Amino acid sequence: MILESRSIIFSDEELVLAMRPVLESRGSSANLPIKTIQSELDAEGEVTVRFILSDGSDPVFFNSREVGAAVLNHCIDQGIPLPRGSYKELAIRGSHIALIVRLESGSMSSSIDEDEE
Repeated sequence: MILESRSIIFSDEELVLAMRPVLESRGSSANLPIKTIQSELDAEGEVTVRFILSDGSDPVFFNSREVGAAVLNHCIDQGIPLPRGSYKELAIRGSHIALIVRLESGSMSSSIDEDEE
């Protein structure tokens, strides 16, 4: 069996674009004055994101489900190929969010009989 693994790493700017629909669904402005973006793992090991705002207002928090759906939809909107049967997982790479895509292909047994060589 062959295992293919690919990491799609989101810059801060691209993550903000991906999170816009979530902000809009909450009734918030999509143009927040973001000072920094904090990505971390919660107590269950799930990826969370926090937008720290430069105007001193409360940070904007996104749970793993929201981030996962947002980056997945952003990839689809941008035409980034995501195999349907692949395993998808959020991770943190450095200080950035990454979507890890894993796909198993092939089989454990060879399709060539030894007598055919």
